[in-house]
Amino acid sequence: MLDKYENKVMDYYIKHGPFALKEKLNIKDNDLWNIVFDYLVIEKEAVKYCVRMHCDFVSNIYINNGPMILRQNFCIQDPKYNDIWEYVTDYIGISKGAVYEHISKNIENYKSLIHSGQASLIRKNLGLERNKYNQVWEEVLDLLLECVSLENYDFGMFDHALKLFSNLYNIGRTHRGLKYPYGAKS
Repeated sequence: MLDKYENKVMDYYIKHGPFALKEKLNIKDNDLWNIVFDYLVIEKEAVKYCVRMHCDFVSNIYINNGPMILRQNFCIQDPKYNDIWEYVTDYIGISKGAVYEHISKNIENYKSLIHSGQASLIRKNLGLERNKYNQVWEEVLDLLLECVSLENYDFGMFDHALKLFSNLYNIGRTHRGLKYPYGAKS
């Protein structure tokens, strides 16, 4: 059945999403729906196709709502879809820069997670758990550390410390005139 109407089913899935397709096909049995859904998502790569064709729209969801909401919208939370999610993360999150934009836009949320002791959730929430994302994760940590550090940074304290250092340095040095650099002439 799916082979005969494959293009129409794919188009409907991409335009209206998985829940609307399930309703349109009038599938009540969850086991049958799982077979149809797996066929579309795994065999026919409907999610990958949707990501490529609607890159800007998908990027906006990623940036504004976060990667886990995007994964939930695609209904690919199950671990059997991890390879598909990895493609989405690579294409949208990494190559299109959506990870950085998402963090920049939602920096206050991530700072509050850090302050509340839930920093370990950030990597999972960003979908960067796999070892291949270690370098990206390091960059994310640098960005978050900079934001949290700048929040606690006080320019008045820096200025005061600079004056103290200058005073300490000036006490120990020998003062010489410009005309006679090696001391007074006899």
